[in-house]
Amino acid sequence: MAAVVRKRISEADAIIRPPAAFGRAKALSGVRVYDVGQGDAIAVLDQGGVPVLQIDYGGRQGSPFRKKKPSDVDVSMPVASDTCVMLTHWDEDHWSSAPKGDAARKAEWLVPRQVTSPRAVRFSAGLARAACVPETRVGRTYAFRAANGDTLLFQKIRHSAVSPAQDEDCNRSGVALALVRGVGSDGQVILLPGDASFGWVPLYRRLHASGRSLTGLVAFHHGAGTHWTRSTRALLRDWRHTSGSDCQVMFSCSSDNGYGHPQPDLYSELMNISGCTTFSLRAAGRKSADILFR
Repeated sequence: MAAVVRKRISEADAIIRPPAAFGRAKALSGVRVYDVGQGDAIAVLDQGGVPVLQIDYGGRQGSPFRKKKPSDVDVSMPVASDTCVMLTHWDEDHWSSAPKGDAARKAEWLVPRQVTSPRAVRFSAGLARAACVPETRVGRTYAFRAANGDTLLFQKIRHSAVSPAQDEDCNRSGVALALVRGVGSDGQVILLPGDASFGWVPLYRRLHASGRSLTGLVAFHHGAGTHWTRSTRALLRDWRHTSGSDCQVMFSCSSDNGYGHPQPDLYSELMNISGCTTFSLRAAGRKSADILFR
């Protein structure tokens, strides 16, 4: 079998700053998760439910945008000119809806520098405005804040020991994010890990230790049963949920996919002490659904 050839994303190192849309955000109300089939696409919402930043723009197997016009993609997952697209990692199911539309490709992109597939490199070369979070930023946490202090936090995670030539290990050297409101026992967190197991994200361990409650999360790796580290299990089992309500766990995957996604019982079994509502967009026939602060 021929060796898999990987290439390096080569955009300039990022000057990390929030998109202009954050300047108009008085608060952050939560996130909107779009059904893109197998893949992730998540919008961060301001106080009025308007997207101020896009996280991933994927969807490959089971994509609802096959044979659709570019305008259909743009309307379904809007990306305004003053927002940006942040990429958790370069696996194709996290960016593959962008070439199908126009708005996302024209936006500013903030991406992790990785060794990845030639298709990903070709796509990145066609972006008008893109910058990389370099390897030297591993472990550093960055914050985009709304006027009231609601914050989007993100962290470049360490590189995996797995060889880049063995499948795609981008999900183990990407960016993991969290939306945060308030502090201590009065605070709330929504976790947006991309494909990264929580055990690879020091930011999540710090948020857990801070005493903030867990309002919701988008399941890592589309609800896969793989990469479940001991620390991932411990965080989900022990993280206090928002008082008076369940923690909402959302799965972003296609129906009857060849990967066996999702496996919601893994989440329910760990989190049922305080209550866990699991929700699959595709199974529910929804085009999108929101996870909102209480």
